[in-house]
Amino acid sequence: MIQFFRFNSAAVDSYEADMISGRDAVKFFLKRTLYLVLFIYSTLFLAVALPFVETPCIPVYFVGGLATSYFIIRFINYIISYIRLSGGKIHVTGSSVEVKTAKGSIKIPAESITYLERNILGNLLIREKFATTSIPLVFFSMEDREKLLALFTDMAPKRTAIYRKIWEFVDAIVVALILAVHIIQYVVQAYYIPTGSMEDTLKVGDHLFVEKITYGPVIPAMMGMEKPAHVRWLGIRGVQKGDIVIFRPPHEENKDYIKRCIAVPGDRFEIRNGSVFINGSAIDEPYTKGLTTYYIGSLTKDMIEGVVPEGKVIVLGDNRENSQDSRYFGYLDIERIKGKAFILYWNTSQFIGQLDFTRLGLIK
Repeated sequence: MIQFFRFNSAAVDSYEADMISGRDAVKFFLKRTLYLVLFIYSTLFLAVALPFVETPCIPVYFVGGLATSYFIIRFINYIISYIRLSGGKIHVTGSSVEVKTAKGSIKIPAESITYLERNILGNLLIREKFATTSIPLVFFSMEDREKLLALFTDMAPKRTAIYRKIWEFVDAIVVALILAVHIIQYVVQAYYIPTGSMEDTLKVGDHLFVEKITYGPVIPAMMGMEKPAHVRWLGIRGVQKGDIVIFRPPHEENKDYIKRCIAVPGDRFEIRNGSVFINGSAIDEPYTKGLTTYYIGSLTKDMIEGVVPEGKVIVLGDNRENSQDSRYFGYLDIERIKGKAFILYWNTSQFIGQLDFTRLGLIK
C-alpha cells in the first residue's frame, strides 16, 4: 500500500528500533519462501480447478503470474536489502533520521527531508532534494513498524483508509475463493441432476452434496502433470459395490457423470436374462428401473463381461434402459472417480410443488 508522510520535527518523539537478525531473520525468509510456493501453487491450482469456467483458465495464469512476479521482485529486494543493512537499526529524533549498519551510518537532517513514502515494495523511502534512502519496514517487528510510522504525519489519511479497506476486501475475497475451491475439490461439492439416468433413486432436478473424503483427494491435472493424481492413501476406504459415485467418463473429459458401482476389481461380471450376475449369482437390485441389457451401439468393441481388471470398476445407472454407463463406455478407471454421493438436500419441483420431503437426506 502506498502512503506519503510529512516529517514534522515538532511532533516527532525520539525512537530507536533494531532490525531483525539471527533466528528472526531465518524465520522471515522461510516464511516468504513458503508464501512464494503458495502463490505459485494457488495459481496452478485455481487455473484447473476453478468451477463454472473452462479450464485451464488462462486469465488465472495471467493474474497469478503478475502477482507471483510482484512477490518475486519483493523477495529479491528483501535479500539485497538485508545483505546491505544486516544488523542495522533506525534512530528517529526531532532533528534527524539515522540509519545505522555494520558498515557505517547514514544521518539525514530533518530540514533536508522533503517527504517520506511507503512504496509497493514495503520500503520506507526518505526523500531528500537530491537523494533517497530506502529502509525495508518488514525488517522490523510489527510493533516497531507501527510506532515508526506513527512518528510521521500521513499526508492523505482518507486515501490511506480507502486503500486499506480495498486491500482488506480484496485479500478476504481471494483467500475465501482459494479456500472455497479447495473445499470443492477435496472435501464436498454440490451437484445438480439434469437427466433421468439414476431414476428413481435420483431424479431430474435433484440437488445433492458429493463428499470427497471417503476415497481420498484427487489432485487436478496442474501444469506439468499428465493426468489428475488420486491420493488414495489419504482416503478412508476404496470404492465398494453399491456406492453412487461422481466421475469423469472416458469419452467426455469435461463432464461429470453419476452412476452406481456394480462390480469392483476381481469380480466376475455378466448380464443375463435382464439381470446382473456377479461371481455367478444374480444380485438383488431393488433400486433399478427397467431391464438390464447390453448396448448394441456402444463405444467399446466388446461387451463388458468377465473378470473386472485391477484399477477398474463397472458403473451402471439405476434407470437401466436410459443410461450411458459402462455398457456404453466400458470399464471405468478408479482414478476417474471424484467422490461419493452423500446427501440429497433439494428438489424444487418435488419439495415445493408436491410438498414431498420423503427422499430428503442420505443417498443410498
